[in-house]
Amino acid sequence: MTFSVTMPALGESVTEGTVTRWLKKEGDQVAVDEPLLEVSTDKVDTEIPSPVAGVLQKIVVPIDSTVAVGAELAVINESAGASTPAPVAATPTPAPTPTAPTPTAPPTPTPTPVAVTTPAPTPTPAPVAPVSTTSSNAGSTIVSMPALGESVTEGTVTRWLKKVGDSINVDEALLEVSTDKVDTEIPSPVSGTVLSIDVAVDSTVAVGARLASIGVAGSTSAPTPQPPVAAPIIEKPAPVAAAPVVAPVVVPPVAAAPVVSAPVATTANTSTHAATDDSYVTPIVRKLAAESGVNLATIKGTGVGGRIRKEDILAAA
Repeated sequence: MTFSVTMPALGESVTEGTVTRWLKKEGDQVAVDEPLLEVSTDKVDTEIPSPVAGVLQKIVVPIDSTVAVGAELAVINESAGASTPAPVAATPTPAPTPTAPTPTAPPTPTPTPVAVTTPAPTPTPAPVAPVSTTSSNAGSTIVSMPALGESVTEGTVTRWLKKVGDSINVDEALLEVSTDKVDTEIPSPVSGTVLSIDVAVDSTVAVGARLASIGVAGSTSAPTPQPPVAAPIIEKPAPVAAAPVVAPVVVPPVAAAPVVSAPVATTANTSTHAATDDSYVTPIVRKLAAESGVNLATIKGTGVGGRIRKEDILAAA
């Protein structure tokens, strides 16, 4: 059974992405949630995990190609990875497993419904925006935590770029968030004034949770003292940011790090990246390092595959 891997929506206003590196090649075995490739958009650079376990049968989009959200990136053959566990269920003895892999092909459709369901969450970010517009204040818009990847369920607010009372334009950066896979900026969905900030810095909230409210210019926003509603939002999942489960698998591809310098999405910082080391650094981390006066060449990354993360810069500042 084959499964199509498509370009996910990596933000509310992101409509396309560029493939910057393939972490697997055709014929390679891949596990569920194991990084399959890296993509770059105008707002974020991140890894795309495999939605199913199996063998990478075909790479549809080559490196440096830009495709729209929902476009097919690769094809994974599930039966190759699922045939092994199937015989175990029929015969407790591990020996017969290689003997009868062919008959196990029919049972493979059973997991198929689960795999088909996986892409469904991808459109989830779209509903987040509409929900935010229907707020209790007639002239205000709620800004919610978007889904920043297929398997990302929460994010941590690392910095607010605006404060209450500040004016803001459509698509202007409002805050920065960090997940176990990416650090990025969240833009404002509307123009207006920041009425309230509902999540404190370093707080972790689930996808869809309220982050702030923005009032349309000229609107009255007396009811803004509603931040307490957001207070109960999860703050304990800080440890969840650790994603060591994926780290061991990503280490091998680091050997091909020279290819990472290819992404055009961060051309302005290409020379800086090459001058540091082989670890991959996101634009936000570079910006934070520059503001803090930290030399990236002296930092040892603690993220996936030795990636330097925001926390590493803050610790060295």
